Amino acid sequence: MKKSLLIVVDEKKMGGVSILLEDMIKLGVFNNFDTDLLVLHNNGTRLKNISDSVNIIYGTSYFDGVDITIKEALKSKNIKLIFSKVRLVFEMKTGLIKSRIKKERKRILNKQYDIEIAFKDGFTALFTIFGDSIAKIHWLHYEYGNCNPNQKYDKLFNQIIPKFDKIIAVSEGVKNAFLKIYGVDNVEVIPNIINSEKIITSSKEKPITKYISDKINMILVGRIHEVKGYDRFLRVLSKLKEENLTNKLNINILGDGPEFENIVNLNNELKLNINFFGQIDNPYKEINNSDLFILPSKFEAFGLVVLESMILHVPVLATKTAAVESLIKDGYNGLIADNSEEGLYNCLKYLIQNRDKIQEFKENLADYNYSSSNTINNIINTLEECYDEKNTR
Repeated sequence: MKKSLLIVVDEKKMGGVSILLEDMIKLGVFNNFDTDLLVLHNNGTRLKNISDSVNIIYGTSYFDGVDITIKEALKSKNIKLIFSKVRLVFEMKTGLIKSRIKKERKRILNKQYDIEIAFKDGFTALFTIFGDSIAKIHWLHYEYGNCNPNQKYDKLFNQIIPKFDKIIAVSEGVKNAFLKIYGVDNVEVIPNIINSEKIITSSKEKPITKYISDKINMILVGRIHEVKGYDRFLRVLSKLKEENLTNKLNINILGDGPEFENIVNLNNELKLNINFFGQIDNPYKEINNSDLFILPSKFEAFGLVVLESMILHVPVLATKTAAVESLIKDGYNGLIADNSEEGLYNCLKYLIQNRDKIQEFKENLADYNYSSSNTINNIINTLEECYDEKNTR
């Protein structure tokens, strides 16, 4: 008889975590389990092509405020949403969230699970730890040293983190930063899996971006959020423009997010010629239609998009984060910049003035491949072992 598994996420917006979960399901990571996926807040467009082998459950209206900030709630002018967010913050601050989660779980779920995974940093950890599942696992995707999603409720999370049976980090950098804050001893590194076949197949579709042969075709893909560093990338471009070095660039930005409007306005203010395409379901065909991928992030836990680009043999210029050093061979198949505006400026200027280096990186990626088979087996074994250890205590 299959063990029952509950995977908890806060929402289903476009982003690395949603894409990763889709790929894990598609590649059969959870086929050995009777799996339910709980989406606390039915917000976003991902997770719509989930296999019938996974049953999707949605949370109650109480969780509408989980994945937005108070600022975003106020901006919406939606009274119910504002109230939901304020109530959530109050109960998080006072500790009443424990009894609230127990109450909401009874309304949503109709059984006890053998294994439960809090698959997103932050609130899902609370939802899982205050539940009655036998084995409880927390999956880490944040670079905690620089961007701790638990910081506002530090006391609460310090109480619950040690209660997890297993904590999984997507990289050594994520693990080490997390350990400095929480000091637990049950953290294991399991890198993200990649559905290479999906990426390659999707990349063959007709792109919407225009490839200009006499220019360096650059692309940025992802949620336009403050931590992704789009603002400093635009300021770097402005400096290069003053030096007459941008006339040979064709730059495309794909994605949406809370900073989208601000970045478009900054582009107009600096009089840059960037093409914005908003959110699209298939970014791989656009990456494949590019010469260079730019990742100007201030913080990055794993850099899923780096691997996706490299699988398509498109070199990456990325700022130095916990993610990229283990993925890019600096100066061989891509370039890692110091994590600053100056670092990004120096590397981008170098590639503009030495365009042949991009082609060299591309050639060095010609035989690049990324296999997830060992990682898939590792995940399955970890889930099974976690349950067995807890169930025999």
